Amino acid sequence: MSNIKLQARLRNRVGKKGRAFLDFKNIPAVIYGPKSKNRNLEIGRAEFNRALEISGQSSLVDVYIGEENPVKAIINDVARDPLSGNVIHADFYELDMNKKLKIDVELNFIGESPAVKEKGAELIKNLDRIEVECLPKDLVPEIDVDISSLQEIGDHIFTKDIILPTGLEFVTHHGLAVASVEEIKEEIIMEPQAAVAGQTSEDKKKDEDGDGVEQNKVKTDEDKNKGKE
Repeated sequence: MSNIKLQARLRNRVGKKGRAFLDFKNIPAVIYGPKSKNRNLEIGRAEFNRALEISGQSSLVDVYIGEENPVKAIINDVARDPLSGNVIHADFYELDMNKKLKIDVELNFIGESPAVKEKGAELIKNLDRIEVECLPKDLVPEIDVDISSLQEIGDHIFTKDIILPTGLEFVTHHGLAVASVEEIKEEIIMEPQAAVAGQTSEDKKKDEDGDGVEQNKVKTDEDKNKGKE
C-alpha cells in the first residue's frame, strides 16, 4: 500500500488562541521526532479524517509542510472533543527510516467460526491489538486474524497462531489468548415466591409490620396490680 499523503501548513499561533483561530475546516497539529525540533501545524480536517480512517495510527504517512520534501511520520496521538467526538488535535512522530520501532497494531478478525455458525457458540475477542517491532517501511494499518480455525467450543487462537506480515516481529508475548469460542450460558431467572394460600394482602402486611402476630410479654408486678383493680 502506498503511503498516505497529507498537506500541512506551519501554524504561528499556539495554545488556546491558536485553537480559537482555526475554523472548523482545520485542526491544530504538531510534528516532532528524535532528530527534529517540534513544529506546530494546521491540517485540513476532512483530509486528516480520511487519512486516519485509512492508515490508523500504525501506517506511514507522508506529511508535506509547505514546499518542503515530505516528512515520513506516523499519527502518534489523536485528541477528541469528549462531547462531539471531533478531532481537536493531532500529534505526528517523524521516523528514522533505518531504525526499527515498536508499535501497537489493530487486529482485524476475518472469516467465520464453525463453532459460532453451526453450534451457537459465542466469539470472545480477548485482544484488539498487539505490539510488534519493524522498520517504518514495513508498517501496516492492521493485522488479520482468521477465526475459521475455531471449530469446536473451547477452541482458542493465541498470538503465536497469528501470521504476521513480512518484516514484522512479535513484541507481545506469544502465549496470550487472542480469541476463543465459548458456550452461551442461559441466564436463570428466579421466580417470585408464591403467597401462602388463603393469606390476603392485608394479612401479609400485618405480618411484615409485626401486627397480628402473637408476642410473649413478661408482666411486671405493676402490670399484675393493674389487672386486679
